[in-house]
Amino acid sequence: MSKRWSKPISVTAVSALTAVSLLGCSVVPGSEDQHPSANNNPSADAQSGKRMKISMMYPLYSDPPQKNEAWKYIEDKFNIEFEPMAVPNNSYNDKLKVTLASGDMPDIILWTNYPDPELNKYVEQGAFAPLDEAIKPAPNLMKTPQAILDNVKINGKLYGVPRTRALNRSGVMIRKDWLDNLGLPVPKTVDELYQTAIKFTTGDPDKNGKADTFGIAFGENVSHMDPLYMAFDSGAGWRKMEDGTLMNADITPGKKQALEWLRKLYQEGGLDKDFAVLKNTQVWEKLEGGKAGILLGGQTSDYARYVENLAKVDPKANLIMIQPPAGPTGKFGYSETSGFFGQWVVPAKTDPEKVKKIIQLLDWQASDEGYDMKRFGVEGVHYTKNADGTKKINVDKYKTDGVDALIQHNPYDPYSYVVLTAPEAVQKAQKENLDRVKDMGIKNPAMAFVAPSAPDKQADLNKLRDEEYVKLVMGKAPMDDFDRFAKEWLDKGGAQITKETNEWYQKQPK
Repeated sequence: MSKRWSKPISVTAVSALTAVSLLGCSVVPGSEDQHPSANNNPSADAQSGKRMKISMMYPLYSDPPQKNEAWKYIEDKFNIEFEPMAVPNNSYNDKLKVTLASGDMPDIILWTNYPDPELNKYVEQGAFAPLDEAIKPAPNLMKTPQAILDNVKINGKLYGVPRTRALNRSGVMIRKDWLDNLGLPVPKTVDELYQTAIKFTTGDPDKNGKADTFGIAFGENVSHMDPLYMAFDSGAGWRKMEDGTLMNADITPGKKQALEWLRKLYQEGGLDKDFAVLKNTQVWEKLEGGKAGILLGGQTSDYARYVENLAKVDPKANLIMIQPPAGPTGKFGYSETSGFFGQWVVPAKTDPEKVKKIIQLLDWQASDEGYDMKRFGVEGVHYTKNADGTKKINVDKYKTDGVDALIQHNPYDPYSYVVLTAPEAVQKAQKENLDRVKDMGIKNPAMAFVAPSAPDKQADLNKLRDEEYVKLVMGKAPMDDFDRFAKEWLDKGGAQITKETNEWYQKQPK
């Protein structure tokens, strides 16, 4: 598999190229017409004594995996040549587009966007293999909760193996030491949060005598704001309105209220002035660097990294996770997730024997043994056992070898966001937060549905939305412009998507 990358190309171009490069030689496992190439024929590899190569592409959030004992164990266990292709998260989507267009694809790819009209389009073109039958012999994959499998299905069929996660796993994070320095309570409402954010900007909360802090960290396209939107009852993806119909959350009255809240706070200095140009990692760096005091849309797992990096800047820092703020009507919570982050898709041209091996690899990663190796590594190398049976991790070796980044699948575990290499106090805080938020999910009533017209319209509508939100928050457009935007959103395809979504919704059992 070539690792050379081209420059990013447009989604339209990707779709066209994919149709040619993938459909021209597609082979669906179990079909009668199969013409695998010599390079993709495992039986030929077996006859030549070579190990079957399995390449696996996914986003990277930490240290990249190194060729270590865990890597070698996987290769020996499955008699394969394993090629993990870990791509830095910030560039993952661009790399994925280029890879799809090239036709020179990895054997298994983590598709992270969901729901994604582009994935539906590729499935309709026959680009990816159906996996319903392939996973039946995999006992650990079959333990995936049915609700999560249903969320993944496209037109009733499974084209991806979901990388399961807790349905609710977010956390609102705030500098408790800053609150204490300013004599402030933990904010419980959006009004209290508003005032806290301003004081974090103007009150010198770190007591260094400099005006170098601000309240809330967020980034481009007004990211990391989910609990604020839920507090204003904007809806999670879609909102069921009082007349029983669904309205897209991008244009609800609650979303307008939330944006107005942000607009006023931005004018008063409570928000990061640089937000419009910040990628995810740069948002996190503002918190880790001791500049921001609040992160609304954080992940419980990331809390461990924030605490570790923040301590390097300010050893006295005390970052805690709190309940999301309540809005004007008492509403609070998070958008409930699909129950997975990413799904593993396999190119349709893949030889059936290789598909079996891929499923075996994923099933092992979802086993107790695989999960233990992901969390602890190899005994005697990455950890040792204590007399009481507990494990002592060699944190430096574990991180340097990138063990966590090597094994990317996992069983369903609501506590998988607890970082076992973190100090006990951090792990305790993570467990407490996961317990706190487990029932705070606000469901999307059309979670698994993609409107037929969405693949052609959604990207442009999202671009229109993102640009409008930034202008409104920064004060570059009057607040009344939201109503004009909502009409334009509907006129440019949103009305058709809404119609199709409601037609689907009315047919669902209530």
